Amino acid sequence: MTPLDVVKTRRQVDPHIYKSNFQGWAKIYRAEGLRGVFLGWAPTFVGYSFQGAGKYGFYEVFKYWYGDKLFPNMNRTLVYLGASASAEFLADMALCPWEAIKVRMQTTIPPYASNLRDGWSRIVAKEGIAGYEHSFLSSPLTKR
Repeated sequence: MTPLDVVKTRRQVDPHIYKSNFQGWAKIYRAEGLRGVFLGWAPTFVGYSFQGAGKYGFYEVFKYWYGDKLFPNMNRTLVYLGASASAEFLADMALCPWEAIKVRMQTTIPPYASNLRDGWSRIVAKEGIAGYEHSFLSSPLTKR
């Protein structure tokens, strides 16, 4: 999905940059090579791995705590909904730093960073760890 994501995010920032997705892929390939088409694959992979692990792991923890410890007499449907919502919240927090790197890589031309390690170190060096929250909230996509 990364090739589609590269063109989509760039078109969201500048709707006139490419006339179509196919033209976008062709222009990116000519200018940046195959690596440019797949730019951002590593933060996407790591971020969604953390989110998936967090979502399923935290769900089981919250289901146990809400159902057996905190609210043993509550309706099971409400326990499962609460556990699911709580797990999703924490899992999304685990995804945010990786999305911040990916969005910066994909929406800037030339790319903000050439790989995950470079993107991570640039944000930390410039803004510290708190830069991940800031960079995600102030990305070009949220300035519309």
